[in-house]
Amino acid sequence: MYLTFDVGTTSVKTSLFDGQGRLVGKSIGNYELQSPQVDWYEVEPELYWQAVLEGFRETLRKSGVAPKSVKTICGCSQGETIIFLDENDQSIRPAIVWLDNRPRKEVAELKGKISTEDFYHATGCLDIETTFSALKVLWLKHNEPENFDRIAKLALVEDYIVYRLTGRFVSTLNLLHSTAFAHIHRKQYWSPVVDLLDVADALPEIVPVGSVVGSLKAALAEDLGLSKDTVVVKGAMDQTMSAVGAGNVAAGVVSETTGTALAIGVTVDSVDRVHPYRLPYQPHAVADRFLILPYAQTAGILYKWFRDNFCQDEIRNAGGIEEAYEAMNRLSAAVPPGADGLVLLPFFAGAFAPENDLTAKGVLYGLTLKHGKAHVARAIQESVGYMLRKILSVLSDADIQVVEVRSMGGAARSDLWMQIKADICNLPLVRMQQEETSTLGCAILAAVVGGEYRNTEEAVQHMVRVGQRFSPRTGNVDLYSQRFRLYNELYRALAPVYETFAEGGSE
Repeated sequence: MYLTFDVGTTSVKTSLFDGQGRLVGKSIGNYELQSPQVDWYEVEPELYWQAVLEGFRETLRKSGVAPKSVKTICGCSQGETIIFLDENDQSIRPAIVWLDNRPRKEVAELKGKISTEDFYHATGCLDIETTFSALKVLWLKHNEPENFDRIAKLALVEDYIVYRLTGRFVSTLNLLHSTAFAHIHRKQYWSPVVDLLDVADALPEIVPVGSVVGSLKAALAEDLGLSKDTVVVKGAMDQTMSAVGAGNVAAGVVSETTGTALAIGVTVDSVDRVHPYRLPYQPHAVADRFLILPYAQTAGILYKWFRDNFCQDEIRNAGGIEEAYEAMNRLSAAVPPGADGLVLLPFFAGAFAPENDLTAKGVLYGLTLKHGKAHVARAIQESVGYMLRKILSVLSDADIQVVEVRSMGGAARSDLWMQIKADICNLPLVRMQQEETSTLGCAILAAVVGGEYRNTEEAVQHMVRVGQRFSPRTGNVDLYSQRFRLYNELYRALAPVYETFAEGGSE
């Protein structure tokens, strides 16, 4: 049995899997972020730790499995969120969460020292952004010097949990790639950033994803009822482990997650041909491979926005906000493909990959007196399909072959939305049988360490199962190709308008 965890932005998932990838127990615990100022987000690290422990206990209770049968613990987490520990391993201040945007001045400072191109080639990240851990540490140095001077350890979330489980302070290049601390090709810390902050002694040892960190602390094993021989395995970032859990460990398969955002994972052996196309990437959980990871900030959140602002009748009649999604899907299904000419540019928080245009805004084009609520619901679903197709087209330009797309996230539960994406992209879309792909990915790594399988590829063959397959429908493919051209033309036409009328632009 393989015990796993996934520490997300506002919740922790813990899961127990057997050697065949079957889920035998699961728990979800929630916590709230603190927001002391606008665009600031913090959390006490102890909340992460206690949520993981309680999740372990509840998962083991629900499973009915003897805790001593658990061989390993392996987990994943959000990236970038940074935890500050003193010499006694006590938290100095609340962790600064990845989506915190306070270090804007620090971004400008680092851009004055490191070119965007050098940054991309070192980290795989397209630009220097406020989300990166190093920028948050630099903010602390400027604004809370008394706290900065007390730093003995800088930990990412999964690193922190593993440290408390084992007493060993380690990280991986996969987690470190979006901190700005590491040069992922040299496989070491990157001196231009580390020296600027003078934090070399506070950073964890770099180890491979999937390596054994050590045994679970004896007191924790006793408290949880686990064996003292339980081994802790080093995990990775949540999106990476979700790709592993979807079987995306070799070229040809693409995984996509339509949750709040749209995230796409593509496995490649080399990123040499990726650089000219400015696609973000990171070290894969599989040794000597990379995961191209383009994303768009607004995907499923658009459907939620539409539900919360325009679907009060559906919420009331369905009996709840989650149940309202099915009612919205029925509205969308009643509208023909192409939404009777209505096209949405879904850039409610800027356009990310591949446009990389933060001035972009959402636009609903083609409105006539014929259009109603149902058309907008369909246009939202189709807009996510267009975003997906555009990213896939860049992959094609880079000569990266895609044979099918494996879908995860809340949108994958909708047959309609899956079919819309298949028709727009003219590719088969496959729903995964196991929704919990991030923690399944952790179990796959653990099963290799446990000796159940020889390598990750063999573990994937036995532990990952695909579900329903949605093949593109010929008649809709042609129609959506026309609408996709319109989608692209709309953005091209509006790009200079976005730039002109961005904040601070001409009036």
